Amino acid sequence: MPDRRRLAVILAGAAAFFSLYAPQSLMPLLRAWLGDSAALAGTIVSAGTLGVAFAAPFAGLLADRIGRRRVIVLAAFAVCLPSLGAALAQTPEQLIAARFVQGIFLPGIFAVTVAYIGSEWPAAEARQVTGLYVAGTIGGGFCGRVLSGMVSEFAGFHWGFAALALIQLGLAIAIRAWLPAETQPARPSARPLVTMRRLLAHRELRGAYAVGFTLLFALIAGFTYITLRLAQAPFSLGPAAMSSIFTVYLFGIFATSYSGRLLNRYGHARVLALSWLAVIASLLLSLLPSLPAVVAALALFSASLFSAQAAATSFVAEASGEARAPSVGLYVTCYYLGGSVGGVLPAAIWAHAGWSGVAGMIALVGAISVALGFRSFRFASRPPKDAPSPLPAAGGTAP
Repeated sequence: MPDRRRLAVILAGAAAFFSLYAPQSLMPLLRAWLGDSAALAGTIVSAGTLGVAFAAPFAGLLADRIGRRRVIVLAAFAVCLPSLGAALAQTPEQLIAARFVQGIFLPGIFAVTVAYIGSEWPAAEARQVTGLYVAGTIGGGFCGRVLSGMVSEFAGFHWGFAALALIQLGLAIAIRAWLPAETQPARPSARPLVTMRRLLAHRELRGAYAVGFTLLFALIAGFTYITLRLAQAPFSLGPAAMSSIFTVYLFGIFATSYSGRLLNRYGHARVLALSWLAVIASLLLSLLPSLPAVVAALALFSASLFSAQAAATSFVAEASGEARAPSVGLYVTCYYLGGSVGGVLPAAIWAHAGWSGVAGMIALVGAISVALGFRSFRFASRPPKDAPSPLPAAGGTAP
């Protein structure tokens, strides 16, 4: 009999990312609708991530108060409403507003799910479950992009958003049915602001939050602006063909499925560094004027960044002690601030240097991320008194 608790965690990851990045496959259509503005089209992508960044810290605090499962289920249903609002939007302002509200609800799913994993599974096993959760986020992101692109090719992007809202509702129903209540209820902090300040005073956690910023910056910048390149000659892809490119996300599922074993063996910093080296190699490959080369580059790009994400997320959950939910909320805030910047900032570079300029920017961000990882991905010499015992660090052996 399948483990429904693990399946529910995978579906929670899918629900969190099913609609969030779907506009990336619609960039050419949205750009035309917006008067050929790449920056405004990027804003539609970034509006969702900005909403996530705004709400993420509060999701963790709310979960500590009323229960993690309850927040996950409520958020999964609530996000269906702005998803429908995106389908009904008639102006760019309405679509951006719907995307922002959508982002506000999403941290209740994924920020709290990561905390749920950290408290419900033994530490070493939690790394592997985190890998499954990240695999769910990849599958959700892939399916959302493909579904929206395929429907939009034949019926317009409004119907693409409507299809996303319908599937989102189905995921919410399944999560409610299969996710059990937590066996270790969180202990809410009576002074949440003090908890936030204590977490931010933790140097290793500050570094991990900054790493999160770089990871989504790279992912959003890469997949948003590569679609603009693929819409141009010599590729000239339409929405349906563009959405099929996101099949490369499935390679990330295989990569993250093994991330827990790699983390137990090599440690967070080394996995992060190896992942970024692979990202930079993929960026070089993407410069070739060949569609197979670009597809292979995107497969390596996504798989590597998701492996890096598993390293960063599991470190935060392990290093935060009983304050896992608010700590993951802070991480998610920084992560999605990076995504919001990644959707808009490269527009100026794209206008002057095209994809090669954007790829160079991502590579520079990667170098900064690796430096932060080696400085920060270790437990403090004096960790918080409620921090768990450290798991095998870099060079440790798998259980």
